[in-house]
Amino acid sequence: MLPPENPLIYRVTQGFLRAGRVLDGASSVLLLGTLGQALLPLPAGPGVVIGLVGALLLAALAKYYAWRMALDAEFFALLHEQHEVTADFDATLAKFLGRPAPPPRTPESRWRGGRQLVMRQALVVAAQLLALGTLLIWGR
Repeated sequence: MLPPENPLIYRVTQGFLRAGRVLDGASSVLLLGTLGQALLPLPAGPGVVIGLVGALLLAALAKYYAWRMALDAEFFALLHEQHEVTADFDATLAKFLGRPAPPPRTPESRWRGGRQLVMRQALVVAAQLLALGTLLIWGR
C-alpha cells in the first residue's frame, strides 16, 4: 500500500508510462514485419488470412495503448507538479469527455490504473509478436 500523500507516485508512474515508447517502437517493427508478410505471395489458406488480420488488429490495439500511455504520462506529469488539484483535474477531464464528474480518486488508484495500462500494452505487443511469429512459421 502506497501512502496517499506521496507525490512521487505520480513521477514513478509517469516514468513507466513514458517507457512505453520502447514497446511502441517494438510494435512498429512488428507492424512492418506484418505488412511485409502481407505483401509477399503467401499460401491462400484461411489461417494465413486470419493470422494477418489478427496481427494487424493487434498492431492497431498496440498503437491505441501507446497513444493512451503518452497521454496519461502527460497527465501524471501535471499531477506530479500540482498534486493538490486532482479534483479540479478530474472534473475538467470529465467535462472535456462529456461525462459527469467522477468521484474522487486516490493517488494509489491512479497508480494502479497506470500500471494496468503498462501491462496491457506489454501483453498486446507480446501477442503481436506471437501472431507475427506464427505467420512466419506457418505462412511458409
